[in-house]
Amino acid sequence: MKRKTIHPTLSIALALTLGGSVLGGCGSESAEEKAPGASTGASAAPSTAAPSAGQSAKASENPLSLTVHFMSGGNVFEDSWPVFKKAAELTNVTLKTTLPKTVTDKNEAFNMMMASGEISDIVLSAKGNMDKFGQEGAFAPLNELIDKHAPHIKAFLEKRPDVKSVGTAADGNMYFLPFAPDGEAAAGWFIRQDWLDKVGLSVPKTVEDYYKVLKAFKEKDPNGNGQADEIPFFSRHVSGTGGVYELLSLWDADQGYALKNGKIVYGPLEPEYKLGISSVAAWYKEGLIDKEIFTRGGKAREILLDNNTGGSNHDWFASTASFNDTLKDKIAGFQYVPIAPPANIKGKVVEPTARAIVKADGWGISAANKHPVETIKYFDFWYTEEGRRLANFGVEGLTYSMVDGKPKFTEEILKGGQVTQNLYKYGAQLEFSFQQDFEYERQYLNPVAEKGMSEYINNKYIREQIPTLAYTAEDEKKLKNFEASINTYSSEMGQKWILGAESVDASYDAYVSKLKTMGIDEVLKIKNEAYQRYLKQ
Repeated sequence: MKRKTIHPTLSIALALTLGGSVLGGCGSESAEEKAPGASTGASAAPSTAAPSAGQSAKASENPLSLTVHFMSGGNVFEDSWPVFKKAAELTNVTLKTTLPKTVTDKNEAFNMMMASGEISDIVLSAKGNMDKFGQEGAFAPLNELIDKHAPHIKAFLEKRPDVKSVGTAADGNMYFLPFAPDGEAAAGWFIRQDWLDKVGLSVPKTVEDYYKVLKAFKEKDPNGNGQADEIPFFSRHVSGTGGVYELLSLWDADQGYALKNGKIVYGPLEPEYKLGISSVAAWYKEGLIDKEIFTRGGKAREILLDNNTGGSNHDWFASTASFNDTLKDKIAGFQYVPIAPPANIKGKVVEPTARAIVKADGWGISAANKHPVETIKYFDFWYTEEGRRLANFGVEGLTYSMVDGKPKFTEEILKGGQVTQNLYKYGAQLEFSFQQDFEYERQYLNPVAEKGMSEYINNKYIREQIPTLAYTAEDEKKLKNFEASINTYSSEMGQKWILGAESVDASYDAYVSKLKTMGIDEVLKIKNEAYQRYLKQ
């Protein structure tokens, strides 16, 4: 299949302008870092209907085989996956992978396919790739195909304009269908409730309360071993805008980009930042923050909770709450519970992070595909009730059984290690184009995590996030040129200030001036123009 080519005039690049805020995630720790998850409470996306009585799920009258370029996370498509074999039975469309199992770099694999000119009938990739090559003629516009042949996708996009917006390129066409996770809550504040009881303090409600709690954890030996070895605040995240910088939200500040009064701003330039970073530095100097906060690394949570020295952190609900199960027999009275974000210095209770409700990844149709109508009908199947259940829960009788009208996972899925990893083996819960259902995660979510997530959602703690934005080729080049150096510089200065290597008061103004010379104003201009285009779609 040869790629149709035209002279490129515009390319679109995926921009995860998150300021460290929008997070993918799901229930188990390893999957939390890379897979989309869901929150408790009402579904973030509407349900789609099953085919009506007498209506066939068949996408093709005759058996049809289509090639697929598919790699989700570290999972390369396997023709033998039961989920897709079942879909083939129902739709009359069978997918055949074009990727070897040995592939490890999906970006490299995509680039090699495009360079060869031999493009699979169906391609799963990121928005930047699909938009860019779609506008150059490699992928078919989906708009008219959806309108005429995909009623379930059409209904879904009408109810979820945010999904349609992310899937739309600058020329107004959709060249892929974005994956739609189900949920909001990603991470929250956790604290040792048993330690609070020992030091005689209540759950902190304000910044001052939180300070007093951390100070008591440091000074009053809550683990009872007679040593001053408690680490009041810790984090396993050492790069980007998370980790110790998550404390900045207590001063209504950010280390990265954020939405403020309808505009994208850069946190370090905002007036709240100077006080925020100075205060975090002061807490570090007092010993309220892990002295190895920048070096301890990804195992910090396991190490410090396991040895009974960690007091509080900000982290993923599901995996962090799971320590209540793993450590209950090792540490007497161990209780690590989520709490509401302490009200910031302006009196607002705000959680700056959230799970992405739309992922800028999905599959599209090659322009060389000789069966675009059958293919879009196949895509449409995954937005029916039956298709959505298949993508989320797997195959009835194999991975789940229907109980009281709802799918319930088998013991093999629930007890055989990490649930998401178990589902991947069957072809379920992979990030292609469908609507996720939180109910799959509810079945194995720790009750402590579920309670915390519900509190954050029901009380509307989670602030509005910057959506995925699309840029022109020229703007994308500018961003790449500016942002690499800006991010490095900001990270270096933030670390110097917190560690006390430089005074915030003495160097902040020079820091802002240098950011200006490095192009931060142009970056914000580009981002805000892209944001306005997003709002108008």
